[in-house]
Amino acid sequence: MKKIYKQLLIISVILSVTGFSSCVNLEEDARSQITTENFYKTDNDAIAAVQSIYSDLTHNTSGDHASIYNRQLVLAVGMLTDDHIAGVGATNPDVRSLCALTASATNTRFYELWRQHYEAINRANSAISRIPGITGGDAALKTRLVLEARFLRGLLYYNLVRLWGEVPLVTQETTTLQNLQLAKSPVDAVYKQIIDDFTAAADGLPLSYTGADGFRATKGAARAFLINVYVTRRDYNKALEQYNIISTTPYSYGLFPSYADNFVTSKENTVEHIFDANFIADGSAAMSGKGNVNILSMISTWIYGYETGQGTGYGADQPLVTLRGKFKASDTRTKITFKDSVFSSAAKVKKMYYPHFYKYWDPTAAANLANNGVNAPIIRYSEVLLFAAEAKNELSGPGDPNDASSAYALFNKVYKRARPTSSGLTTGLTKEQFRDSIFNERQLEFVYEQIRFFDLIRINGSGSALLVKALQALPTIAAQQAAAGIPGVSATNEWVVAKSKNVSEKFLLLPIPATELLNNKKLVQNDAWK
Repeated sequence: MKKIYKQLLIISVILSVTGFSSCVNLEEDARSQITTENFYKTDNDAIAAVQSIYSDLTHNTSGDHASIYNRQLVLAVGMLTDDHIAGVGATNPDVRSLCALTASATNTRFYELWRQHYEAINRANSAISRIPGITGGDAALKTRLVLEARFLRGLLYYNLVRLWGEVPLVTQETTTLQNLQLAKSPVDAVYKQIIDDFTAAADGLPLSYTGADGFRATKGAARAFLINVYVTRRDYNKALEQYNIISTTPYSYGLFPSYADNFVTSKENTVEHIFDANFIADGSAAMSGKGNVNILSMISTWIYGYETGQGTGYGADQPLVTLRGKFKASDTRTKITFKDSVFSSAAKVKKMYYPHFYKYWDPTAAANLANNGVNAPIIRYSEVLLFAAEAKNELSGPGDPNDASSAYALFNKVYKRARPTSSGLTTGLTKEQFRDSIFNERQLEFVYEQIRFFDLIRINGSGSALLVKALQALPTIAAQQAAAGIPGVSATNEWVVAKSKNVSEKFLLLPIPATELLNNKKLVQNDAWK
Protein backbone atom coordinates (compact mmCIF):
# COMPACT_ATOMS: atom_id res chain seq x y z
CA MET A 1 0.00 0.00 0.00
CA LYS A 2 1.15 3.58 -0.55
CA LYS A 3 2.70 5.86 1.95
CA ILE A 4 0.20 7.24 4.43
CA TYR A 5 0.73 10.96 4.57
CA LYS A 6 2.11 12.37 7.75
CA GLN A 7 -0.60 14.31 9.50
CA LEU A 8 0.21 17.98 9.35
CA LEU A 9 0.15 18.30 13.10
CA ILE A 10 2.77 15.60 13.46
CA ILE A 11 5.39 18.02 12.20
CA SER A 12 5.01 19.94 15.45
CA VAL A 13 3.93 16.95 17.50
CA ILE A 14 7.13 14.99 17.50
CA LEU A 15 9.70 17.57 18.46
CA SER A 16 12.67 17.04 16.18
CA VAL A 17 15.20 19.24 17.89
CA THR A 18 17.91 16.82 16.86
CA GLY A 19 19.60 17.19 13.67
CA PHE A 20 21.64 15.75 15.57
CA SER A 21 22.27 19.17 17.12
CA SER A 22 20.88 21.57 14.57
CA CYS A 23 19.65 25.04 15.35
CA VAL A 24 16.19 25.40 16.87
CA ASN A 25 14.10 28.55 17.33
CA LEU A 26 13.34 28.46 21.04
CA GLU A 27 11.39 31.74 20.93
CA GLU A 28 8.66 30.47 18.60
CA ASP A 29 5.13 31.05 19.86
CA ALA A 30 4.00 27.56 20.86
CA ARG A 31 0.50 28.45 22.04
CA SER A 32 -1.09 26.74 19.04
CA GLN A 33 1.33 23.85 18.83
CA ILE A 34 0.59 20.30 19.79
CA THR A 35 3.51 18.86 21.74
CA THR A 36 4.48 15.42 22.95
CA GLU A 37 3.08 16.37 26.35
CA ASN A 38 -0.48 16.80 25.11
CA PHE A 39 -0.49 14.62 22.02
CA TYR A 40 -0.17 10.98 23.07
CA LYS A 41 -3.75 10.47 24.25
CA THR A 42 -5.42 7.98 21.88
CA ASP A 43 -4.70 5.01 19.65
CA ASN A 44 -4.99 7.30 16.63
CA ASP A 45 -2.28 9.50 18.10
CA ALA A 46 -0.04 6.46 18.43
CA ILE A 47 -0.73 5.42 14.84
CA ALA A 48 0.05 8.93 13.57
CA ALA A 49 3.28 9.07 15.56
CA VAL A 50 4.61 5.85 14.05
CA GLN A 51 3.43 6.83 10.58
CA SER A 52 5.57 9.96 10.90
CA ILE A 53 8.65 7.72 11.18
CA TYR A 54 7.73 5.77 8.05
CA SER A 55 7.19 9.10 6.32
CA ASP A 56 10.82 10.07 6.88
CA LEU A 57 11.79 7.27 4.50
CA THR A 58 9.71 8.94 1.77
CA HIS A 59 9.43 12.55 2.94
CA ASN A 60 7.53 14.98 0.71
CA THR A 61 10.00 17.82 0.50
CA SER A 62 13.60 18.52 -0.49
CA GLY A 63 16.85 19.46 1.22
CA ASP A 64 17.50 18.20 4.73
CA HIS A 65 13.93 16.86 4.98
CA ALA A 66 13.95 14.97 1.68
CA SER A 67 13.23 11.26 1.52
CA ILE A 68 16.03 9.06 2.81
CA TYR A 69 15.40 6.49 0.07
CA ASN A 70 15.63 7.32 -3.63
CA ARG A 71 16.83 10.80 -2.76
CA GLN A 72 19.30 11.37 0.07
CA LEU A 73 21.05 8.00 -0.07
CA VAL A 74 21.36 8.28 -3.84
CA LEU A 75 22.80 11.79 -3.84
CA ALA A 76 24.95 11.51 -0.72
CA VAL A 77 26.51 8.07 -1.19
CA GLY A 78 25.27 6.59 -4.46
CA MET A 79 27.39 9.18 -6.24
CA LEU A 80 30.48 7.77 -4.51
CA THR A 81 30.04 4.41 -6.27
CA ASP A 82 30.63 2.88 -9.68
CA ASP A 83 26.87 3.01 -10.35
CA HIS A 84 25.92 6.70 -10.37
CA ILE A 85 27.16 9.93 -11.91
CA ALA A 86 26.05 13.53 -11.89
CA GLY A 87 24.20 13.54 -15.18
CA VAL A 88 23.67 16.03 -17.94
CA GLY A 89 22.43 19.25 -16.42
CA ALA A 90 23.71 18.52 -12.90
CA THR A 91 25.53 21.70 -11.90
CA ASN A 92 25.16 21.44 -8.11
CA PRO A 93 28.73 21.54 -6.74
CA ASP A 94 27.89 19.26 -3.82
CA VAL A 95 26.61 16.53 -6.12
CA ARG A 96 29.50 16.92 -8.55
CA SER A 97 32.12 16.79 -5.79
CA LEU A 98 30.56 13.61 -4.45
CA CYS A 99 30.61 12.05 -7.89
CA ALA A 100 34.28 12.99 -8.31
CA LEU A 101 35.11 11.88 -4.74
CA THR A 102 36.44 15.30 -3.81
CA ALA A 103 33.70 16.05 -1.26
CA SER A 104 34.50 17.33 2.23
CA ALA A 105 32.74 17.52 5.59
CA THR A 106 31.05 20.75 4.49
CA ASN A 107 29.09 18.96 1.76
CA THR A 108 25.42 19.63 2.45
CA ARG A 109 24.37 16.16 1.26
CA PHE A 110 26.23 14.56 4.18
CA TYR A 111 24.54 16.95 6.59
CA GLU A 112 21.07 16.36 5.14
CA LEU A 113 21.46 12.60 5.39
CA TRP A 114 22.71 12.80 8.99
CA ARG A 115 19.98 15.21 10.07
CA GLN A 116 17.11 13.28 8.52
CA HIS A 117 18.23 10.05 10.19
CA TYR A 118 18.45 11.62 13.63
CA GLU A 119 15.13 13.42 13.29
CA ALA A 120 13.50 10.10 12.43
CA ILE A 121 15.28 8.40 15.34
CA ASN A 122 13.94 11.04 17.70
CA ARG A 123 10.43 10.39 16.44
CA ALA A 124 10.99 6.68 17.04
CA ASN A 125 12.31 7.31 20.54
CA SER A 126 9.29 9.47 21.31
CA ALA A 127 6.87 6.79 20.13
CA ILE A 128 8.70 4.03 22.00
CA SER A 129 8.65 5.92 25.29
CA ARG A 130 5.21 7.54 25.14
CA ILE A 131 2.86 5.08 23.43
CA PRO A 132 2.89 2.66 26.42
CA GLY A 133 1.64 5.53 28.60
CA ILE A 134 -1.57 6.02 26.62
CA THR A 135 -4.43 4.92 28.86
CA GLY A 136 -7.16 2.68 27.54
CA GLY A 137 -7.40 1.74 23.90
CA ASP A 138 -6.11 -1.35 22.15
CA ALA A 139 -3.20 -2.82 24.12
CA ALA A 140 -2.13 -5.17 21.32
CA LEU A 141 -2.09 -2.30 18.82
CA LYS A 142 0.08 -0.18 21.08
CA THR A 143 2.52 -3.04 21.61
CA ARG A 144 2.77 -3.56 17.86
CA LEU A 145 3.32 0.12 17.16
CA VAL A 146 6.18 0.28 19.66
CA LEU A 147 7.80 -2.69 17.93
CA GLU A 148 7.38 -1.02 14.54
CA ALA A 149 9.13 2.04 15.94
CA ARG A 150 11.93 -0.15 17.24
CA PHE A 151 12.31 -1.80 13.84
CA LEU A 152 12.57 1.59 12.15
CA ARG A 153 15.05 2.84 14.74
CA GLY A 154 17.14 -0.26 14.11
CA LEU A 155 17.08 0.41 10.36
CA LEU A 156 18.07 4.05 10.82
CA TYR A 157 20.96 3.24 13.14
CA TYR A 158 22.06 0.47 10.79
CA ASN A 159 22.44 3.05 8.05
CA LEU A 160 24.27 5.45 10.35
CA VAL A 161 26.78 2.97 11.76
CA ARG A 162 27.71 1.69 8.33
CA LEU A 163 28.10 5.18 6.92
CA TRP A 164 29.87 6.90 9.81
CA GLY A 165 31.09 4.18 12.16
CA GLU A 166 30.94 5.53 15.71
CA VAL A 167 27.91 7.80 16.09
CA PRO A 168 25.95 9.22 19.03
CA LEU A 169 23.62 6.50 20.28
CA VAL A 170 20.41 8.15 21.45
CA THR A 171 17.61 5.90 22.69
CA GLN A 172 15.61 8.42 24.72
CA GLU A 173 13.36 11.15 23.39
CA THR A 174 15.08 14.51 22.98
CA THR A 175 12.86 17.53 23.68
CA THR A 176 15.37 20.24 24.69
CA LEU A 177 18.83 21.37 23.66
CA GLN A 178 20.26 20.42 27.04
CA ASN A 179 20.87 16.77 26.16
CA LEU A 180 22.17 17.20 22.62
CA GLN A 181 25.84 17.36 23.53
CA LEU A 182 26.71 13.69 23.19
CA ALA A 183 29.90 11.94 22.20
CA LYS A 184 30.08 9.11 19.72
CA SER A 185 29.36 5.58 20.94
CA PRO A 186 31.51 2.56 20.02
CA VAL A 187 30.49 0.68 16.90
CA ASP A 188 29.83 -2.48 18.90
CA ALA A 189 27.41 -0.61 21.18
CA VAL A 190 25.49 0.75 18.20
CA TYR A 191 25.29 -2.71 16.65
CA LYS A 192 24.07 -4.17 19.93
CA GLN A 193 21.18 -1.70 19.93
CA ILE A 194 20.42 -2.46 16.28
CA ILE A 195 20.33 -6.20 16.92
CA ASP A 196 18.23 -5.72 20.06
CA ASP A 197 15.68 -3.63 18.13
CA PHE A 198 15.47 -6.02 15.19
CA THR A 199 15.26 -9.04 17.50
CA ALA A 200 12.41 -7.54 19.50
CA ALA A 201 10.61 -6.75 16.23
CA ALA A 202 11.21 -10.27 14.89
CA ASP A 203 9.78 -11.79 18.06
CA GLY A 204 6.70 -9.60 18.36
CA LEU A 205 5.56 -8.19 15.02
CA PRO A 206 2.94 -9.88 12.82
CA LEU A 207 3.88 -12.07 9.88
CA SER A 208 1.86 -9.86 7.54
CA TYR A 209 -0.86 -7.24 7.28
CA THR A 210 -3.90 -6.71 5.12
CA GLY A 211 -5.19 -3.82 3.09
CA ALA A 212 -3.79 -0.38 3.74
CA ASP A 213 -1.36 -1.67 6.36
CA GLY A 214 0.62 -3.75 3.86
CA PHE A 215 3.60 -1.38 3.98
CA ARG A 216 4.35 -1.94 7.67
CA ALA A 217 7.32 -3.75 9.18
CA THR A 218 6.86 -7.47 9.82
CA LYS A 219 8.61 -10.36 11.53
CA GLY A 220 10.14 -11.25 8.18
CA ALA A 221 11.48 -7.75 7.61
CA ALA A 222 13.19 -7.81 11.00
CA ARG A 223 14.71 -11.25 10.35
CA ALA A 224 15.86 -10.19 6.88
CA PHE A 225 17.69 -7.25 8.39
CA LEU A 226 19.21 -9.46 11.07
CA ILE A 227 20.62 -11.56 8.21
CA ASN A 228 21.92 -8.36 6.63
CA VAL A 229 23.53 -7.23 9.89
CA TYR A 230 25.10 -10.60 10.66
CA VAL A 231 26.62 -10.94 7.18
CA THR A 232 27.97 -7.40 7.43
CA ARG A 233 29.47 -8.32 10.81
CA ARG A 234 30.76 -11.60 9.29
CA ASP A 235 28.80 -13.60 11.86
CA TYR A 236 27.78 -16.11 9.21
CA ASN A 237 26.37 -18.80 11.49
CA LYS A 238 23.87 -16.38 13.03
CA ALA A 239 22.95 -15.13 9.57
CA LEU A 240 22.11 -18.67 8.51
CA GLU A 241 20.10 -19.27 11.68
CA GLN A 242 17.84 -16.40 10.65
CA TYR A 243 17.75 -17.58 7.03
CA ASN A 244 16.65 -21.05 8.11
CA ILE A 245 13.70 -19.43 9.86
CA ILE A 246 12.63 -16.98 7.18
CA SER A 247 12.94 -19.49 4.33
CA THR A 248 10.43 -21.96 5.81
CA THR A 249 6.81 -22.03 6.94
CA PRO A 250 5.05 -19.91 8.14
CA TYR A 251 7.04 -17.41 6.10
CA SER A 252 6.07 -17.38 2.43
CA TYR A 253 8.67 -15.30 0.65
CA GLY A 254 9.93 -16.16 -2.81
CA LEU A 255 11.06 -14.69 -6.11
CA PHE A 256 8.75 -13.20 -8.68
CA PRO A 257 8.88 -15.15 -11.95
CA SER A 258 10.02 -11.96 -13.67
CA TYR A 259 12.49 -9.40 -12.33
CA ALA A 260 10.23 -6.67 -13.70
CA ASP A 261 7.47 -7.62 -11.26
CA ASN A 262 9.47 -6.01 -8.46
CA PHE A 263 8.73 -2.59 -9.93
CA VAL A 264 5.04 -2.85 -10.73
CA THR A 265 2.67 -0.97 -8.44
CA SER A 266 0.03 -3.71 -8.53
CA LYS A 267 2.47 -6.23 -7.03
CA GLU A 268 3.90 -4.15 -4.23
CA ASN A 269 4.17 -5.61 -0.73
CA THR A 270 3.84 -9.16 -2.03
CA VAL A 271 5.97 -12.28 -2.36
CA GLU A 272 9.47 -10.83 -2.99
CA HIS A 273 9.01 -7.50 -1.26
CA ILE A 274 10.11 -7.83 2.35
CA PHE A 275 10.31 -4.15 3.20
CA ASP A 276 9.94 -1.13 0.92
CA ALA A 277 9.91 2.63 1.10
CA ASN A 278 6.33 3.21 0.00
CA PHE A 279 5.62 6.07 -2.37
CA ILE A 280 2.43 7.53 -3.75
CA ALA A 281 2.01 9.22 -7.11
CA ASP A 282 1.06 12.88 -7.02
CA GLY A 283 0.44 14.65 -10.30
CA SER A 284 0.37 18.06 -8.62
CA ALA A 285 3.78 17.67 -7.00
CA ALA A 286 7.08 18.97 -8.29
CA MET A 287 10.17 16.82 -8.20
CA SER A 288 10.92 15.81 -4.61
CA GLY A 289 7.22 15.93 -3.88
CA LYS A 290 4.93 13.29 -2.45
CA GLY A 291 5.93 10.61 -4.90
CA ASN A 292 9.09 8.82 -5.81
CA VAL A 293 11.58 11.23 -7.36
CA ASN A 294 12.53 8.34 -9.52
CA ILE A 295 13.19 9.19 -13.06
CA LEU A 296 9.77 9.55 -14.65
CA SER A 297 10.55 13.23 -15.01
CA MET A 298 14.28 12.75 -15.39
CA ILE A 299 13.98 10.37 -18.33
CA SER A 300 11.38 12.29 -20.25
CA THR A 301 12.92 15.74 -19.88
CA TRP A 302 16.43 14.55 -20.62
CA ILE A 303 15.25 12.88 -23.81
CA TYR A 304 13.24 15.93 -24.75
CA GLY A 305 16.03 18.36 -24.08
CA TYR A 306 19.17 16.57 -25.14
CA GLU A 307 18.30 13.67 -27.40
CA THR A 308 15.96 15.49 -29.76
CA GLY A 309 17.46 18.94 -29.38
CA GLN A 310 14.20 20.51 -28.22
CA GLY A 311 14.12 22.43 -24.98
CA THR A 312 16.23 22.40 -21.86
CA GLY A 313 16.29 18.93 -20.38
CA TYR A 314 17.63 17.95 -16.99
CA GLY A 315 19.06 14.79 -15.54
CA ALA A 316 20.92 14.96 -12.24
CA ASP A 317 21.48 11.25 -11.83
CA GLN A 318 22.56 8.82 -14.52
CA PRO A 319 24.35 5.46 -14.64
CA LEU A 320 28.11 5.49 -15.01
CA VAL A 321 28.89 4.37 -18.56
CA THR A 322 30.61 1.19 -17.38
CA LEU A 323 27.58 0.00 -15.39
CA ARG A 324 25.43 -0.49 -18.47
CA GLY A 325 28.31 -2.35 -20.12
CA LYS A 326 28.42 -4.95 -17.33
CA PHE A 327 25.01 -6.30 -18.37
CA LYS A 328 25.19 -9.07 -20.95
CA ALA A 329 22.71 -9.50 -23.79
CA SER A 330 21.23 -12.58 -22.09
CA ASP A 331 20.42 -10.66 -18.89
CA THR A 332 16.71 -9.85 -18.86
CA ARG A 333 17.25 -7.21 -16.18
CA THR A 334 18.92 -4.90 -18.70
CA LYS A 335 15.79 -3.54 -20.34
CA ILE A 336 14.14 -3.14 -16.94
CA THR A 337 17.11 -1.33 -15.41
CA PHE A 338 18.03 1.06 -18.21
CA LYS A 339 16.45 3.06 -20.98
CA ASP A 340 18.94 3.53 -23.78
CA SER A 341 16.76 4.06 -26.83
CA VAL A 342 13.74 6.26 -27.43
CA PHE A 343 11.45 7.53 -30.16
CA SER A 344 12.53 10.98 -31.27
CA SER A 345 10.19 13.69 -32.46
CA ALA A 346 10.79 12.43 -35.99
CA ALA A 347 9.33 9.06 -34.98
CA LYS A 348 12.70 7.42 -35.26
CA VAL A 349 14.42 5.28 -32.67
CA LYS A 350 17.44 7.06 -31.24
CA LYS A 351 20.17 5.45 -29.19
CA MET A 352 21.18 7.19 -25.97
CA TYR A 353 24.84 6.62 -25.29
CA TYR A 354 24.30 7.81 -21.74
CA PRO A 355 21.27 5.72 -20.76
CA HIS A 356 19.02 6.51 -17.85
CA PHE A 357 17.86 4.40 -14.97
CA TYR A 358 14.50 2.98 -15.92
CA LYS A 359 13.44 0.40 -13.34
CA TYR A 360 11.12 2.77 -11.47
CA TRP A 361 9.29 3.98 -14.56
CA ASP A 362 5.54 3.73 -14.06
CA PRO A 363 3.79 3.34 -17.42
CA THR A 364 0.43 3.99 -15.76
CA ALA A 365 1.46 7.40 -14.45
CA ALA A 366 0.25 10.63 -16.02
CA ALA A 367 2.45 11.94 -18.79
CA ASN A 368 3.27 15.12 -16.90
CA LEU A 369 3.81 13.45 -13.56
CA ALA A 370 7.02 14.50 -11.86
CA ASN A 371 6.73 11.78 -9.26
CA ASN A 372 5.30 8.31 -9.59
CA GLY A 373 4.19 5.69 -7.14
CA VAL A 374 6.61 2.81 -7.67
CA ASN A 375 8.06 1.77 -4.31
CA ALA A 376 11.76 1.74 -3.53
CA PRO A 377 12.75 -1.73 -2.27
CA ILE A 378 14.85 -1.60 0.89
CA ILE A 379 15.27 -5.36 1.17
CA ARG A 380 13.97 -8.04 -1.18
CA TYR A 381 13.99 -11.81 -0.91
CA SER A 382 16.57 -12.01 -3.70
CA GLU A 383 18.98 -10.21 -1.38
CA VAL A 384 18.22 -12.67 1.41
CA LEU A 385 19.12 -15.53 -0.95
CA LEU A 386 22.39 -13.88 -1.95
CA PHE A 387 23.23 -13.15 1.69
CA ALA A 388 22.59 -16.80 2.56
CA ALA A 389 24.76 -17.91 -0.36
CA GLU A 390 27.51 -15.59 0.82
CA ALA A 391 27.34 -16.90 4.38
CA LYS A 392 27.43 -20.53 3.24
CA ASN A 393 30.35 -19.84 0.93
CA GLU A 394 32.38 -18.14 3.66
CA LEU A 395 31.78 -21.04 6.04
CA SER A 396 32.29 -24.00 3.72
CA GLY A 397 32.70 -22.89 0.12
CA PRO A 398 30.24 -22.92 -2.81
CA GLY A 399 29.20 -26.55 -2.33
CA ASP A 400 27.52 -28.84 -4.84
CA PRO A 401 25.23 -27.05 -7.33
CA ASN A 402 22.93 -30.09 -7.21
CA ASP A 403 22.47 -29.72 -3.45
CA ALA A 404 19.43 -27.48 -2.97
CA SER A 405 20.86 -26.09 0.25
CA SER A 406 24.28 -25.18 -1.16
CA ALA A 407 25.57 -21.69 -1.79
CA TYR A 408 25.56 -22.50 -5.51
CA ALA A 409 21.89 -23.47 -5.48
CA LEU A 410 20.77 -20.37 -3.58
CA PHE A 411 22.83 -18.12 -5.84
CA ASN A 412 21.46 -19.75 -8.98
CA LYS A 413 17.87 -18.95 -8.01
CA VAL A 414 18.66 -15.28 -8.56
CA TYR A 415 21.16 -15.85 -11.38
CA LYS A 416 18.87 -18.03 -13.51
CA ARG A 417 15.83 -15.79 -13.13
CA ALA A 418 17.86 -13.04 -14.79
CA ARG A 419 19.13 -15.45 -17.46
CA PRO A 420 16.31 -17.93 -18.19
CA THR A 421 18.32 -19.85 -20.79
CA SER A 422 21.31 -20.35 -18.49
CA SER A 423 22.03 -23.58 -16.63
CA GLY A 424 23.55 -21.57 -13.79
CA LEU A 425 26.83 -20.09 -12.68
CA THR A 426 30.01 -21.80 -13.82
CA THR A 427 30.73 -24.77 -11.56
CA GLY A 428 34.00 -25.58 -9.84
CA LEU A 429 34.66 -22.07 -8.53
CA THR A 430 36.86 -21.52 -5.51
CA LYS A 431 35.56 -19.71 -2.43
CA GLU A 432 37.27 -16.53 -3.62
CA GLN A 433 35.87 -16.79 -7.15
CA PHE A 434 32.39 -17.48 -5.82
CA ARG A 435 32.64 -14.48 -3.49
CA ASP A 436 33.50 -12.28 -6.48
CA SER A 437 30.53 -13.71 -8.38
CA ILE A 438 28.18 -12.84 -5.51
CA PHE A 439 29.32 -9.22 -5.35
CA ASN A 440 29.13 -8.88 -9.13
CA GLU A 441 25.61 -10.30 -9.13
CA ARG A 442 24.55 -8.01 -6.30
CA GLN A 443 25.60 -4.99 -8.34
CA LEU A 444 23.47 -6.10 -11.30
CA GLU A 445 20.47 -7.20 -9.23
CA PHE A 446 20.21 -4.12 -7.01
CA VAL A 447 20.97 -1.17 -9.28
CA TYR A 448 19.48 2.00 -7.78
CA GLU A 449 18.31 0.24 -4.63
CA GLN A 450 20.81 2.06 -2.38
CA ILE A 451 22.82 -1.08 -1.73
CA ARG A 452 25.98 -0.71 -3.82
CA PHE A 453 27.81 1.71 -1.53
CA PHE A 454 27.16 -0.48 1.50
CA ASP A 455 28.54 -3.45 -0.45
CA LEU A 456 31.65 -1.51 -1.43
CA ILE A 457 32.49 -0.32 2.07
CA ARG A 458 31.76 -3.42 4.12
CA ILE A 459 34.59 -5.75 5.08
CA ASN A 460 33.75 -9.01 3.34
CA GLY A 461 35.11 -12.52 3.75
CA SER A 462 38.37 -11.51 2.09
CA GLY A 463 39.12 -9.27 5.07
CA SER A 464 38.96 -6.09 3.01
CA ALA A 465 36.46 -3.74 1.39
CA LEU A 466 35.92 -3.38 -2.36
CA LEU A 467 35.54 0.39 -2.77
CA VAL A 468 39.10 1.35 -3.73
CA LYS A 469 39.68 -1.71 -5.89
CA ALA A 470 36.38 -1.32 -7.74
CA LEU A 471 36.80 2.35 -8.56
CA GLN A 472 40.47 2.15 -9.45
CA ALA A 473 39.58 -0.58 -11.96
CA LEU A 474 37.15 1.67 -13.86
CA PRO A 475 39.56 2.82 -16.62
CA THR A 476 40.53 -0.79 -17.34
CA ILE A 477 36.90 -1.89 -17.39
CA ALA A 478 35.98 1.02 -19.67
CA ALA A 479 38.82 0.24 -22.06
CA GLN A 480 37.76 -3.41 -22.24
CA GLN A 481 34.14 -2.48 -22.87
CA ALA A 482 35.10 0.03 -25.56
CA ALA A 483 37.26 -2.59 -27.28
CA ALA A 484 34.27 -4.94 -27.22
CA GLY A 485 32.23 -2.38 -29.13
CA ILE A 486 29.99 -1.14 -26.31
CA PRO A 487 28.86 2.34 -27.41
CA GLY A 488 29.54 5.47 -25.40
CA VAL A 489 32.20 3.93 -23.16
CA SER A 490 35.64 5.48 -22.85
CA ALA A 491 38.52 5.14 -20.41
CA THR A 492 38.87 8.92 -20.59
CA ASN A 493 35.28 9.60 -19.52
CA GLU A 494 35.24 12.48 -17.02
CA TRP A 495 33.74 10.45 -14.20
CA VAL A 496 35.67 7.26 -14.91
CA VAL A 497 38.89 9.25 -14.57
CA ALA A 498 37.80 11.24 -11.51
CA LYS A 499 36.46 8.29 -9.54
CA SER A 500 39.50 6.11 -10.24
CA LYS A 501 41.93 8.92 -9.43
CA ASN A 502 40.37 10.31 -6.27
CA VAL A 503 39.07 7.24 -4.46
CA SER A 504 40.82 6.38 -1.21
CA GLU A 505 40.14 4.41 1.94
CA LYS A 506 38.96 7.53 3.74
CA PHE A 507 35.64 7.08 1.95
CA LEU A 508 35.05 3.82 3.82
CA LEU A 509 33.54 6.12 6.45
CA LEU A 510 31.88 9.44 5.73
CA PRO A 511 33.01 12.64 7.44
CA ILE A 512 30.96 13.89 10.37
CA PRO A 513 29.12 16.91 8.91
CA ALA A 514 30.91 20.17 9.71
CA THR A 515 27.69 21.72 11.02
CA GLU A 516 27.36 18.98 13.63
CA LEU A 517 30.94 19.45 14.79
CA LEU A 518 30.22 23.15 15.33
CA ASN A 519 27.02 22.53 17.27
CA ASN A 520 28.10 19.52 19.31
CA LYS A 521 31.49 20.08 20.89
CA LYS A 522 31.67 16.48 22.09
CA LEU A 523 31.71 15.13 18.55
CA VAL A 524 35.09 14.31 17.05
CA GLN A 525 35.74 14.05 13.33
CA ASN A 526 36.50 10.62 11.87
CA ASP A 527 40.26 10.13 11.72
CA ALA A 528 40.67 10.01 7.95
CA TRP A 529 38.85 13.35 7.60
CA LYS A 530 40.72 15.37 10.24
